Formats: sequence, C-alpha cells, structure tokens
Amino acid sequence: MTEIHPPAPIRLLSWNLHGFIGRGRAPDLGRTLAAVARLSPDIAALQEVDGRTRLGRGPFAFERLAEGLGYHLAEARTLRGRRPGTDYGHVLWSRWPILEAEMVRLPGGVEPRAAIDARVETPHGPLRILSTHFSLNPRGRRAQARLLAERLAAEPGPALLLGDLNEWRADGAVHRTLSAVLPAFARPRSWPAGRPVAAMDRLYANGGVSLLSGGVDALSVEASDHLPLVCEVTLRGPSSAEATSRRV
Repeated sequence: MTEIHPPAPIRLLSWNLHGFIGRGRAPDLGRTLAAVARLSPDIAALQEVDGRTRLGRGPFAFERLAEGLGYHLAEARTLRGRRPGTDYGHVLWSRWPILEAEMVRLPGGVEPRAAIDARVETPHGPLRILSTHFSLNPRGRRAQARLLAERLAAEPGPALLLGDLNEWRADGAVHRTLSAVLPAFARPRSWPAGRPVAAMDRLYANGGVSLLSGGVDALSVEASDHLPLVCEVTLRGPSSAEATSRRV
C-alpha cells in the first residue's frame, strides 16, 4: 500500500523591502533576492518596491524584482512615475499559480494605498490572500482595515491578510477590526530592524487556516529597515467550520 503524506505547510513571507535599501545608502537588489532565497517562501507579500530614482532608488524595481524571483507575480503600482521604471508599490509573489488577482484601491490617507486580493492554487487547495500596505495616517488605517474586513467576511473559504499595517499599538484599532474576522494572527515586533519596538508587519487568518508558526528573521537586519515576517500555515478541512482564536 502506498503511504500518502499530507502536503508540507505553506511558508509565507511579508517584508517591507524599503526600496532594497538597508545598511548603506545604495539600493542592493541582489542582497534582497539572496535573503528571500534563504527564507524560501512559497508565497511572499513584498512592500515598498520602489523605482523612484529621485529618491535614490534604482529604476525598474518591479521589472527587476520579477525577473529575479520568477514564478508568479501580481502587482499593485500605487504611485506611477512620470518616467518609465519609476513606479512605487507592492507585489504578491507565489511559486504556485495565482488563479486571479485584483488591485483594490483603499480609502484614507494622503498617499494612495491598495490591497492585492488574490486566489492562489496551493497543494492544500485554493487560498485567498490579501496583501497590503496601510496608511501612515491613523484614520486612514482604520478605514482601510474596515473595508478589507468587510470584503473578507462577505465570502467563505480559507483566507488570510498580510503586509505592513503601520500600526504602532499591538492592540490598536486595526488589530481589533481585523481580528474580529481573522482571529488567528502573528504580530511580532519587526520595526526598526536593528532594534524592533513595533509590530508593523502582521498576518491575520480566518478559521479556514491553521497558523502553525510566526516570527521575524533577524538575519535579514542588513537588507531593510523592517525585519521580514515568516509564517507557516495549513488549510483546515471542510469539517473545521468554526474559527479558533490563536496568537502566534
């Protein structure tokens, strides 16, 4: 009889790349790609993909990152530069097919913000993922959290949200809004990278997802002003209808 093994946990990465700038003033895409390869995620939400050369970033950040990572990518270019290759925003990357993806414009804040609402075909089954980068403005963050919580609550099935949520307080309004719909969460301190004091980078999951682990990777301290958040999850079977609150 052939022994059937369950698929390995899904490894998720959320990281604010800070335009590929860490220690030192020059952007270093190679250093970023080496760190991502070492962390070996299956799915990654990467914020501050930044090609704004007027701010000292390298041009064509989206294009070079896509070439370096390979596989499947969905983009949210929230600021379009006047010249080619100078856009800013974030991406959702997957080693598995992205079945569909939509860029959702978010309310609030001075700077345009967005979420990528995607469905990924994993070995465990389809998984809905919202990757985002929230506003620096508290009122804007609250509005953004409400919109995405309502969007997730409207549709059943395994789902999670991850990204840089820019919330200083661990139990702030963003956390209360999202955890009401996505009760499993990981929110270790991730910013600033050298001596983290704030849980800016987070993952929230609903009852269709089992959150197995979540923490930051201190070895990536030289690659950005944020430490990357790395989590492992599995999808629950159809019988697991009730969400169980859990913090990792």
